[in-house]
Order: sequence, then C-alpha cells, then structure tokens
Amino acid sequence: MNLFGRAKKAPKPKISQRINDLKEAQEMLDKQEKHLEKKMREAQKLALKKSRSKQKKAAIFQLKRKRMYEKRLNQLYGQRENVERLINAMEVVAFNKANIEKLKAGKEALSAAIKEVDVDNVNELMDDINEQVSMADEIGEAMGQTVGNEEYDEEDLEKELEELENEEMEAEMLKAPQAPISESKVDSKEKKIESKIATESKESKDVLSELKAAPSAPQQKRKVKADSQLDAVTASLGI
Repeated sequence: MNLFGRAKKAPKPKISQRINDLKEAQEMLDKQEKHLEKKMREAQKLALKKSRSKQKKAAIFQLKRKRMYEKRLNQLYGQRENVERLINAMEVVAFNKANIEKLKAGKEALSAAIKEVDVDNVNELMDDINEQVSMADEIGEAMGQTVGNEEYDEEDLEKELEELENEEMEAEMLKAPQAPISESKVDSKEKKIESKIATESKESKDVLSELKAAPSAPQQKRKVKADSQLDAVTASLGI
C-alpha cells in the first residue's frame, strides 16, 4: 500500500508478451507429450516381456500403466490444441492492432495537414490564378492586334499575286534560248537511213536467190538459216 495515495497499478503486459508466455507453455506440453509417449512404449514392452515369462499379473499391471499414460497424453493433446488456438487468435489480434495504430497515426497526420490548409484559402488562391491567367490572355490578344486603321481586301491581294506570278513565268519563257534546227543534219540523217534500207533490201534478195539455187537435201537447214536471216532483216527494217 502506498502511504502517499493510491497504489500504482502495474502496467498491463503487452500482447506480445502474452503470446511468448503461451509459446513457452506450448513447449512444455510438447516435452510432456514426448515423455508420456516414451513411458507408454516402455510399459508395452514390459507387458510383453512379463507375458512371455508367464508373469500374467505383472503383464496386466504394465498394461494398466500404459492406459494411464495414454489417458494423460490425450488430456495433453486437448490442452495443446487450446493453447495453439489461443496463440493464433492473439497473433491475429496483435497484427490487427498494429495496423489499426498505423491507420490512426495516418489519420492524425492527415487531419493536421488539412488544418494547415484552409479550403477558403485554396479557393481564393485558385480564383486569383484564374484572374491572372485571364489578364495575360487579354494582354496577348491586345498585343496581336494590327497597328493602324488601314485595311486591305484579301481577294485583291491574291489577284495581284497571281498576276505577278504569270508575268514572271512569261519573262522566263522569253529568256529561254531556242536551239535552231540544222537542215544539213536532217538531210544527212535521212540519207543514212535510206542507204541502210537499200543495203538490207539487197541482202534479203541475195538470200532468196541462194535458197532457189540450193539442192533439195539440205533444204531444211538452209531454210532455217534463211528464216533467221529474214527475221533479222525484218527486225532491222522495223517491219
């Protein structure tokens, strides 16, 4: 008892400490289970040994011990199941509690930030920005206006531009040099063509005369040769 007032309450243990305590109890149950299982095996072996040596009462006594250990072991199984369920439930609670605390801290930080930013101030700031942007647009439109009152008809300007382009094109056509056609060159070219035609016509007549004078035996081969020569002559004459 505290002489200067009420007794101070002991701090509540954390849930993590309770979980650790339960895990220690679980380890003790595990050890007890292994011990009882070992005792059961020993009692069973002794019962068989006594039975082989014709000691019936001793064998029955060992079986009673085995049943006793088995009963205690079943009780431990139930206790262990309860401890494991409690550990699982407390771990879930601890996990949820940690998340809740984090959510709470985040909510408090958000509330503090919102208090620092007043909605009315934000709306006033946005109105000022919109006003400044509108003024800047008006200034830009004013600066883009044409200086002076003189106006021009765009159709007249387009017509004048088209006339200038036509005049420039005509001037360029007049300046372009025209190459004179030489009559001597034309006559010389025609004479060459006539000479070529006469020569090829004479060759064609010679081929025909050779075909007529050729013997009948190799007539097929000569005919093929003549046909090829005629084709060449015809192609050169453009027929």
